[in-house]
Order: sequence, then structure tokens, then C-alpha cells
Amino acid sequence: MNDVITVAQSTFSRVARLKSLYLILIICILDVAAMTRYGEISLGLEKELTVDAAQALLLVIALITSMIAAFEIPRELRDKSATYILSKPGGRSSFIWGKFFGIASLVIFNVAIVAVGSLVAYSMVFDTTPVMLSYSAALIAAEGVALVGIGLLLSVFLSDTISAVVLFLVFVLGHCVTMIPRAKPNLEVLGYILPNFYHLDVKTEVSHGITIEPAYMGLGILYGLALALAMTALANIIFHKKDLQ
Repeated sequence: MNDVITVAQSTFSRVARLKSLYLILIICILDVAAMTRYGEISLGLEKELTVDAAQALLLVIALITSMIAAFEIPRELRDKSATYILSKPGGRSSFIWGKFFGIASLVIFNVAIVAVGSLVAYSMVFDTTPVMLSYSAALIAAEGVALVGIGLLLSVFLSDTISAVVLFLVFVLGHCVTMIPRAKPNLEVLGYILPNFYHLDVKTEVSHGITIEPAYMGLGILYGLALALAMTALANIIFHKKDLQ
């Protein structure tokens, strides 16, 4: 367990030091703040526009951060920086789970920063706080954590570039999975294979002020965590059988 925590802390601190990541976070918050001034071009719908923009940027942040998982394992195997931890008994499991918890924590941290910044910007301009935006942020964070697990799974048997491309495709298809059976009935089986991110997508409801039940949010978070843990466990199994020579 100590090795898992060590790898997680090392991963979190190293990636969190990337200046480009902070620049993206600042730009996202400033974009949301700028949206509050678009009253004229939005025909008086600046509140809805601001909330919608905040959710879109939250999703972008979650996706960008989670894609780090596609590069971490191939990079460390390539430069042999993980040799010490992998040489220890149980080192492979500690390495995989440490990477998961480190990157997943960073996803939650980044989403939380943008969510808080968006809420502050909104409340300063409109003198009210869209509480449902925090519900949407929690579900987006859960989706990002699920993508981390999927990214780790892909990275243990694919190159980093291909893993990132496939992870992005999974992200896109995961949001379209409910439409696949309608468009192509013969591909209905994909609806049971691909991750279903439709259940974690409440952007439309939140933008229009529709109340999201806490129970729905809780089930969505549990789905994201269950998917993430299952994918990471499968990645761990495959990684144990992988020849690292």
C-alpha cells in the first residue's frame, strides 16, 4: 500500500507542476468569466450561456487531464524510470494502481478548480449561485476518472500515441452510445460494450435550470468509479503478463 501511495504522490506532483496545465485552467476560468458579459449577443440568455460554457470547459479539462494516463506507462517503461518499483514484489500492481490514483486525483483537482472558479465568476456577476453546476462537475469528474482507467488499460498493450487516439474515440463514442442502436440497429451490441457516458451528461438539464436529484448524481458517480476500477484491474492483470524486457 505504501508503494501505491508513493507512486500516486509522485505522479500527481510531477504532472501538477506542468505550467501548461495551469495555463489551461486559468484560460478556462477566464473564458467562463467572459461569457457573463455576452448579454447582447446571447439575446439575454447570458446565464444559460455561462453555465453551458462552464460545463463544456469542465469536460475539456477532465478529458485533457485523463489523457495523461495514455502516456504515463509507455513513457516510464521507455526511459526506465519505473525500474525500481517494478523490481519489487508486487511492484507491477503498485505501479498500475499508483498511476491510477495519482492521475485520478489530478482529474478531480483540476475539475474542482475550474468548477469553483466558474461558480465564483457566476455569483459575482449574477448575485446567485447555480448549485446544479456543482452536480454536473461531480459527474464530469467521475467521467474523467473512468477515462483514466480506460487510458491505463489501453496503454499497457498499445503505444502512447495510439492509446491517446483510441481513448479520445472511446470518449466520443461513449457520449453517442445511446444513439448507435437507433442509427444502426445491427450495432446494438456496441451499446453493451462501450462505456455509456450519456448517464453522466446533464449539461442540457443544468443549463436550463432543471433540478438534478442527488440520488441520480450518486448513481452516476458510482458508475464512473466502478468503470474506472474495473478497467484499472483489467490493466493490472494484463500488465502482470506483459514482457517488459
